[in-house]
Amino acid sequence: MVKGLKKAIHSIVVFSLFMIAASTVHAEIYKWVDGDGKVHFSDRKDHKVEQQIVNVKPGVSKWSRFKIDINAVDVELTDEENQQIVDGTNNVYEFFDRVMSFDMYRTVPVNIMIFKGRTEYRNYLIRNNRGKAVASYGLYIPSENQIVVYMQKNRRLTFRTIKHEVSHAIIDTIVPYAPAWLNEGLAEQMEMLERDGSGLYFERHRENQWVVAQARELGRLNGIDQFLKLSSDKWLHSDASGKGSLRAQAGQFIYFLLSKPTSRNFLVRLMHNFNRGDRTLSYYLVDDNYIGGVSMLSLDWGRWLHGQGRESIRL
Repeated sequence: MVKGLKKAIHSIVVFSLFMIAASTVHAEIYKWVDGDGKVHFSDRKDHKVEQQIVNVKPGVSKWSRFKIDINAVDVELTDEENQQIVDGTNNVYEFFDRVMSFDMYRTVPVNIMIFKGRTEYRNYLIRNNRGKAVASYGLYIPSENQIVVYMQKNRRLTFRTIKHEVSHAIIDTIVPYAPAWLNEGLAEQMEMLERDGSGLYFERHRENQWVVAQARELGRLNGIDQFLKLSSDKWLHSDASGKGSLRAQAGQFIYFLLSKPTSRNFLVRLMHNFNRGDRTLSYYLVDDNYIGGVSMLSLDWGRWLHGQGRESIRL
């Protein structure tokens, strides 16, 4: 009876682990049986044992769209533009729910304020952001769960900025200890998140691609080990100086990680480590969790940069 109970418990544990893996991301899951007859599941290929690939479908998410409040101050939005903002915002929420496996109903939906020009935008920030105004296209104000932007000449860029700030709002709420490169890199890539009849997908971020390519050509691109060893304070200080390519590199690095199911799964695990309050420096956390450590990650990143990656990524 004890033996049967142990076997039942083992089956439940195995099944639970399998379902966790299945619901995280759409990735290859490997199954194998050890010498004692125990069944194992993993998202990592192990050439030392004979493994079988298991086809896994992602678990069904309970997420549904939010109603988003938009306050356009002295700005005329067409019905199509209003819908574009609502859809773009919900796409970002859906990405974090379905792809990154976070419960979005623990996150308050943002409200969005759009000013007609930069002057009005800065004046609002000075009045409502403790006297501070920043040189940016948009800002997330945590105390109000509010995103503030101004309408740029190219209105499409304003809608991209809104998606960028929505990402910051979500991460600020659910992963407050996420390192700066991860927070900013995800926000950069959210600008390029779109949806069609087949689902969510990312387009290539052309501006970031160009900046990273130029920095690499000039020998100014940070090595991954240096990049991951920067504390958030130093990262933000360097980024604010405007002299480096850190922001673009963060965006491209996230695009690289999202490009394959295995590295995407790694990114999910990384985010959930920080969600649980892990404050380990990124370098050491990545070295422990990425197959082959930081040295292999650097090689994979270099190869990806050389090939320029794909034009788009389906999720």
